[in-house]
Amino acid sequence: MSTSTAPESDPMGEGYAARLDEDMPTRFTRGVVDGFTEASEAFSHELEGTNRFPDLMGRSVAGVIRANARLLDELATVVRQMSDGLSVRSQAGAKDEIDYERLANLVAQRLSSMNAKGTADVQESTGRSRKA
Repeated sequence: MSTSTAPESDPMGEGYAARLDEDMPTRFTRGVVDGFTEASEAFSHELEGTNRFPDLMGRSVAGVIRANARLLDELATVVRQMSDGLSVRSQAGAKDEIDYERLANLVAQRLSSMNAKGTADVQESTGRSRKA
């Protein structure tokens, strides 16, 4: 039982888009908290109804093992979601194609204006040196 706010049944729906808006440290911290919550609940459920010391020791070990498994499972889930979020963002960024023809025209225009300015500066400086 995850404490995350997005429904697990709709991983690519509105909840998923809302999770993409969060920054990575927030998402990772939320995943760690969810993991510890799951681990605590698993440990508590393992110890329920135990009233004898030998049973308590055996169930404690089983509870620790189950809690670690839940923690690691929840952390794996959040890392997978973060990874999916990064790939979705990179794919969205890849769709923004560069118009290379327009870029080439802008560069050519800038270079020609710099050449024209450079030529005017050279002519002006040579005109001054001839007058002197």
